Amino acid sequence: MTFKAFKYRIYPNKPQEILLNKTFGCVRVVWNHQVEVFNQFYQNKLEPEQVLTTTQLKKKFEWMGEVSAAALQQKEMDFKAFKRNYFSKPRKKKLGRPLFKKRDSTQSYRLPNQKFTLNNNSIRLEKIGPVKLVLDRAVPTGCQFRSVTVSKNNCGQFFASVLVEIEIIPKPKTGKSIGLDIGIKTFLTGNYGFTVENPKYFRENQTKLKQAQQHLSRKQKGSLRRRKAKLKVARIHNNIANKRQDFIQRITTKLVNEYDFIAIEDLNVAGMVKNHKLAKSISDASFSEFYATLSYKATWYGKEVFKVDRWFASSKTCSGCGWKDENLTLSDRTFKCQSCGLELDRDLNASKNILKAALRVSSAIRTPSEGQTEIA
Repeated sequence: MTFKAFKYRIYPNKPQEILLNKTFGCVRVVWNHQVEVFNQFYQNKLEPEQVLTTTQLKKKFEWMGEVSAAALQQKEMDFKAFKRNYFSKPRKKKLGRPLFKKRDSTQSYRLPNQKFTLNNNSIRLEKIGPVKLVLDRAVPTGCQFRSVTVSKNNCGQFFASVLVEIEIIPKPKTGKSIGLDIGIKTFLTGNYGFTVENPKYFRENQTKLKQAQQHLSRKQKGSLRRRKAKLKVARIHNNIANKRQDFIQRITTKLVNEYDFIAIEDLNVAGMVKNHKLAKSISDASFSEFYATLSYKATWYGKEVFKVDRWFASSKTCSGCGWKDENLTLSDRTFKCQSCGLELDRDLNASKNILKAALRVSSAIRTPSEGQTEIA
């Protein structure tokens, strides 16, 4: 059994929208109160006895009684979970201090499974009632509902993300393996010539976004026109993010459907972004999101993703004989072996090396797919 979320667009009416916004505000108050006390505890090194529970906060602020008590309790539980993780055993990277939640950022709250009901064209939420919903994909029968997260993005759109516990049936085995080289110009290059171009959604909308941001900067703070200009900027960002996510979902689904073993290079994305010349292009490509999406889908469907060491010189090593070209630069797009005479695209050469290295390290025996025999 595994957890899977189904996200739907919801369309609240005006009274429901007001109640949803009140709920967002109340859970934000609960979180920010906990953060404030937490920060005071560290500054003054005092016992955090002054933390108010949600019940005490509701007595202090009567307007908090208008929203779902379960939503407030869930946010309180979130902060308790954060504190447990913060004070847990030492970890490689210590958790940062909790941050205050802003009103203008993306808002959300969570309800447990007893506090909502999903129907064909609506979802009933505690204290809100039935809210119109577009059920573009049905939740499989037999699964167990765990929670729903109601959210509002910067564009003012509302969503309900239903978390279910479900048994996912593994994909049929294909007996195929693939090595992937990831890049900025060509997003993916497979070891047998399979390529996926980088759509560069941010670059595509950069001029439009720049104009909208300049238009926003000229508006007076607090004015209605500034609010409209800010919404326009948010919609452009949202459009870019949606296109990028759709692209990653489609390509990762294709990979786990067609291959049992997927070898990729373990790139240091955080370090690459520090290169100011490449930062924008790397962020636009969303390598981290691609890695994460591919990994969880492979886990779901019984496939394997193997990451090759980031220090492995996949581009500089000849995939035919193993000779290494120490003088190869980023501007060299063709790999030319001075030992065996092999000449091919550098990304294709790298992908062949990545698969060979992964198969060599992996203990599992893989059957090469048709068209891959030449890399062995």
